[in-house]
Amino acid sequence: MMKQPNSNNIFERTFSTKKAEEKSLSRYKQLMLIGIFFGVLLYPFLFAGVIPLAIVFSIDKKDKQDHVYDFDYESFLQRRSSLFLLSALLLTVLNLFLFASVIPRGYLSCYLLFPLNLLHTTLRFGFSTICALIIGGLGTGSWLIYYASFVEKRKVISKEERQQKILNSKEYKARLKNKYEESQKYTEEYQQKYALAIVIKDVALRNKRLEELSKVLLLGTDEYGLPYILEFKELNQHAILPATTGSGKTTLIQVLIEHAAKFSMPVILIDGKGALDTLEAVREIAEAYDRPFRAFVDHGDMRYNPVKNGNDVAVRDKLIGLAETESVYYSTAAKSLLMVTIQLIDEFKKTHEIERSLPFIQKYFLPRNVLKLFADRILEKNPKLFEVKVESKPEKKSENKKKQEENHDEFEQMMEDFVDSLEVEIVTLYPDTIHLLDFYYLLKQNMVYMNEKEQDIFNRLFVRYEHKKDPFYLYVTSENLQNNINMLLDSELGELFQTMGANNELDIKEVVNHNEILYISLDGLLYSEYITVLAQMIVGDINFFCSEVYKKEKDQQEIKNVLVIFDEPSSYLNDDFISLVNKGRGAGIHAIFGPQTMADIDKINIHLKNQLVGNVNTFFIGKTNAPNEIEFWGNVMGTYSDIDVTDVITQEAGFSDASKLSWEGDKGTKRQVDRFKINPNRLRDLRQGEFVVYRTALNVREIPRIVYIRKPKVKE
Repeated sequence: MMKQPNSNNIFERTFSTKKAEEKSLSRYKQLMLIGIFFGVLLYPFLFAGVIPLAIVFSIDKKDKQDHVYDFDYESFLQRRSSLFLLSALLLTVLNLFLFASVIPRGYLSCYLLFPLNLLHTTLRFGFSTICALIIGGLGTGSWLIYYASFVEKRKVISKEERQQKILNSKEYKARLKNKYEESQKYTEEYQQKYALAIVIKDVALRNKRLEELSKVLLLGTDEYGLPYILEFKELNQHAILPATTGSGKTTLIQVLIEHAAKFSMPVILIDGKGALDTLEAVREIAEAYDRPFRAFVDHGDMRYNPVKNGNDVAVRDKLIGLAETESVYYSTAAKSLLMVTIQLIDEFKKTHEIERSLPFIQKYFLPRNVLKLFADRILEKNPKLFEVKVESKPEKKSENKKKQEENHDEFEQMMEDFVDSLEVEIVTLYPDTIHLLDFYYLLKQNMVYMNEKEQDIFNRLFVRYEHKKDPFYLYVTSENLQNNINMLLDSELGELFQTMGANNELDIKEVVNHNEILYISLDGLLYSEYITVLAQMIVGDINFFCSEVYKKEKDQQEIKNVLVIFDEPSSYLNDDFISLVNKGRGAGIHAIFGPQTMADIDKINIHLKNQLVGNVNTFFIGKTNAPNEIEFWGNVMGTYSDIDVTDVITQEAGFSDASKLSWEGDKGTKRQVDRFKINPNRLRDLRQGEFVVYRTALNVREIPRIVYIRKPKVKE
């Protein structure tokens, strides 16, 4: 049989539950009664205590506003909870002592404030009353402040909820609506500091002030209405600026260039899309701050000699893109030819009108031209190099002559035949027409007239390959390199590399030494085959400059900050490019990579994106439309630890269920969760001029913030 529930047990449980609720409610009522009692008892001091409470609330609000972006930050009210309790206890003891021993009438006269002022007493409102009111108000206010601090510390609210409250606020929405005006809010003050610094007459003081200002860069206004300041030294650990068309990336690049221009820092901008508006914008910035500006473009008059600086290995590395083939065997031969050709030019430019340049490398990739150089040196010591003695064949004698000679004696005939056999003639050879292999062996026979260095180069180019099919093995197996250089110099770009006698020549070392702003651009659409090689040449020159810096003692030089911006790098990135750039960190290189999308880099090499991201420590993430990139950047910036708070939803008694109203009950749950530092939906909602800035270069934990990028000031 089914056991019937015990009605007594049900009654007891119901009664105990109600009793517990009554007990709980009575405790709450007791606290309320105690609070009301002390409020009424100390009401004059309570009114006075509101003043310090308001002051502390004001300080706390300002403190929260200054760190509104940092949800781990404890505000003034939370941090000073123990201090407020100690102050409250000390002031309470002080007030009791003063009331009991010093100015009891002063404390009692405080009650003459309305409504007890209607009573007729002997108490009078005087100086002691004011003292008692102030000290008593401070004591009561301390307890109020401590209570507010106690409540603030024990609030259970998630960081996400706190942030969402800010994002939904009227102030935030107003800033977003007027973001272009907001972005300029601190610009005038920022520029004013620079304007005041440059007019200081004391040179030492002016330089010191400018150096201080150069260390910080105002990017604009963040989403919370605060100025967003970046320490310029962070860019020495490199930055990435991924943003699609129409995101405002060019404006951000101009802000970076403006900062460098203000403080005479050299700038090198490599633009992979060749946009004329970028060229003009950079030129305007340079003119606004009176900085020398130079442009290397496909339609300009500046010339470039990529092999001017560096040893043979450095030059080989610069031109490695032209030497590479699918075969490692042939690529190695091409690299060897490059190195030895540079050695050849370096040796013979002392006596010949030649220079280290691509046109002369092209010329001396032809073995006949190389042999001519060696021939010129041999001719200095052996002028008869091309004069060769050749035995002449005696004429065949006619029958009549033979009959006449029969009358000669035998001895005379023998002597005549001997003399005829020794007849020789001098033949002059011409270096332009002599058979190439004969030319080589002629020079090899005269190697004794070469100096030791010349013999060494001759051996490296020819002699050591005699065991191959012919001694011109290096030239035969390097046709790909020769063809690439021929195509480059024969194209419309070829004129840019004709540096012999040029007045305007690109030299990275000069750009840095003279604090110039250099704009380098080739149209990646028109010159896609060459832009990678050109960019690699430029990076090679940057590394040569860095190597020169490393060679000098640090106490003998001042290491300059050099801003290098690689805009649209997907046009010229390769596996070795990033490692090449990283070598420049110790020499002051501040590198910025600005691709449109990371998918463009994936097309080059699937691992290159991770390599690039792994080598930067500052991120300026702009508008992107690709869902996978939004997720990618969310993962790059990582997560933070938060709490997930749930509330018990109850239906208030006495209301109809038809309206489906929800009411939060007194109970809930709390659990630890991980959330993205920047919600992917916020990345998806980025628009023009808005960038998520995430920094890891400094030894602080900066959370990502959306920044409204200001416009650079290019005109006075």
